[in-house]
Amino acid sequence: MEAIDTRTAHLHVRKDRLHSDIVDKGVLLQGQVGTMCALEYLKGHGIGIDVIQRVLTGPECRRKVS
Repeated sequence: MEAIDTRTAHLHVRKDRLHSDIVDKGVLLQGQVGTMCALEYLKGHGIGIDVIQRVLTGPECRRKVS
């Protein structure tokens, strides 16, 4: 397994699959029930405000998933 240099790691790298799933669900909620509900869901699950703002602003601001 390759070591990650935490001194140069990107600040917005998702921490793990759980956080990724939470963010994905928040984006889906935004489309289904609106931005405020998605915002509250993401905040309630410990997602940082910088990430929330980026993902709820629009698809052009979201990170590409490889």
